[in-house]
Amino acid sequence: MTTTTSLKLPEELKAQIAEAAKQEGKTAHALMVETLQTAMNETRLRNQFYQEALEAYEETKASNICYSHEEMTKWMRARIRGDKTVQPTPQAYDPSKPMRPELLKNRR
Repeated sequence: MTTTTSLKLPEELKAQIAEAAKQEGKTAHALMVETLQTAMNETRLRNQFYQEALEAYEETKASNICYSHEEMTKWMRARIRGDKTVQPTPQAYDPSKPMRPELLKNRR
C-alpha cells in the first residue's frame, strides 16, 4: 500500500535529484523513494546496534566480567594465525575506565 505526501525541496536539491535520477535511469520519484528507504534501513540498523551495545554494557556491569582490549586483540590475532593460545583471563569491571554508555542512551 502506498500513500501520497509532498516535500518542499530547495531548487538546487531538486535539480541534483533530477540529474542523479537521469544518470541512474530512474525517475526522480523512484530515486527519492529508494533513498528514503535506504536512510530508514540505516537508521533502524544503527538504532538496533545502539540498543545491543547498551544491553551488552548492562550485561558487563551485571556480570562484573570484562577483558582487556590489548589482551583480546593479541588472542584473536594468534587464533587467526593458527597459533595455539590461551583465552585471556577475565578482569573485574572497572567503572572508572572509559566505557561511555551515555553516548548510547542519547541514540534511542
